Amino acid sequence: MLPVYSTFFRLKEAPFNITPDPAFLFGSASHREGLAQLRYGIEGRRGFIVLTGEVGTGKTTLIQALLCELGDEITTALIFSVITSPVDLLRYVCEEFKLVEPSDGIRDIHDYICFLNNFLLKEYRCGRSVALIIDEAQNLPPEVLESLRLLSNFETTKDKLLQILLVGQPELNERLNKQELRQLRQRITLRHHLRPLTLGECQQYIAGRLRCAGATSIIFVADAIEAVYQYSAGIPRLINVICDNSLISAYAVGRCEVTAQIVEEVARDLCLLNGAALSSGLENGKAIRRESSKSSQLAEQTTETHGCNALKSLADSGASAIVPDRFFVFLRDAFIDVMGPMGKIILSEQVQRLGASTERFPRHKIESLIDSLSREICDSSSRARFRQGISTGAKSLQ
Repeated sequence: MLPVYSTFFRLKEAPFNITPDPAFLFGSASHREGLAQLRYGIEGRRGFIVLTGEVGTGKTTLIQALLCELGDEITTALIFSVITSPVDLLRYVCEEFKLVEPSDGIRDIHDYICFLNNFLLKEYRCGRSVALIIDEAQNLPPEVLESLRLLSNFETTKDKLLQILLVGQPELNERLNKQELRQLRQRITLRHHLRPLTLGECQQYIAGRLRCAGATSIIFVADAIEAVYQYSAGIPRLINVICDNSLISAYAVGRCEVTAQIVEEVARDLCLLNGAALSSGLENGKAIRRESSKSSQLAEQTTETHGCNALKSLADSGASAIVPDRFFVFLRDAFIDVMGPMGKIILSEQVQRLGASTERFPRHKIESLIDSLSREICDSSSRARFRQGISTGAKSLQ
């Protein structure tokens, strides 16, 4: 559906959707380099590849573009479900490659390995390479990461049969650098970190998306773009949110151009006025450290335990059942409480990413959704408060 301002600005498409769309992929220097490295790693059968980037820098969009560019000789599977054990990993991999059905019962780990081995050999004989892409990999337990290392043992004397791409936030690199994962680390042949956009790239990004949407004249004046960059810190997702809301505001007051004042008012409404401080912490693509006190970490761990139990009970109460509407209202309000107005937008994005809708959201995906939302909350105490509130809401539905 086109936004309300589309006719006013003579646009044929929505220019700043937050859902990943390869047609709107902006080729910043970092994104071009990343896409080239990922293609080379998969097509060249390089084995382990790692892609990292801060929240909102465009990792998912880049992966979607990669999937569009890979030819028919590459068989791919994308996993973004919560993986808690080696058996879970193998089951999801076999499901994505259509080797087993989701409705099948849990099998022995040896069965999954046999299925996968036979499949990889068959694809290799047919001249096809196989790529496994795992999103949000920074949350994988050590034993699952170790199992991925063992999966990389599928090989011939010349080639790797399975190419594994791990995608995640900067914490993934910290996990991989731990001593107990040194064997896995030694197998990584390519790494790429997606950097935020520069001011010049931000200007090209905004102009390019508007042009793709059908714009024929300048809509964002120069100082407005500088303001967008300041408040977004060059993060594409935030750029989209700010620009979309700025167009709505300009349309509401009948302005044909977006000014810096309009952008500042939008940033204030979105609680983004500290964007300049965020920008200073992202120099050279380095992530802001999310530091928390020991007491906050302990509180979060305690909340995680109780919250996971409650959510698991809710998810297991009916594999084909739909989450009640009242729980989604509760979830939306709780997320907005800790994230501000952007919470509603991020919730919608994560629901779509799981291939569902808020009207008919399956219970068995609720744990994945809550985990995805929790990862968007940088402050540990706010994250703990959110999960505690959701745990309470989940218990009320059991």
